[in-house]
Amino acid sequence: MIYMKDLKPIDYKLLFELMKDSHRSDRQLAKALGISQPTVTRRRTMLEQNYIEGYTVIPKFGQIGFEISAFTFLKSKLKQKTGQEKTDAIKKLREWYLKQPNVILFSDGRGMGWDAVCLSLHENYASFSEFIRAHDSELSEWIIESQTFNSDLKSGLNIKPFHLKYLANSK
Repeated sequence: MIYMKDLKPIDYKLLFELMKDSHRSDRQLAKALGISQPTVTRRRTMLEQNYIEGYTVIPKFGQIGFEISAFTFLKSKLKQKTGQEKTDAIKKLREWYLKQPNVILFSDGRGMGWDAVCLSLHENYASFSEFIRAHDSELSEWIIESQTFNSDLKSGLNIKPFHLKYLANSK
């Protein structure tokens, strides 16, 4: 296993170039980075095996049928559980969230009194309401409380749309 500290500066540069536009060929990336195409291919293969989750497009969600993005903040009972009981609860939560095609992120964390967050996309308010009703009823054994912040993807103020290319400017 390779760890981030083992990455060379060229690996970071290549990773950021891929985040800007992963559609480019190794030859195009080599030209942009000023290195050889075989070096790009070799370093890209290593990055794909160890640091890249996958390649995907980032659609304009509001233009393809999603009107709402929902950030649902949660307080769970997981911190009160231990051993097999906690393992079983995590398994049930994982199974439920993985079955939800509109959930694009679920992660534990800490802040503002919450210990998990779920990011989901919805066609309209009715589909969001249906999701939240199912969420609250089917997960009531593990979730103490939830609050949601909704964002209008279709006509809301979108100053900086979601994209990973911005990270390329952080290094």
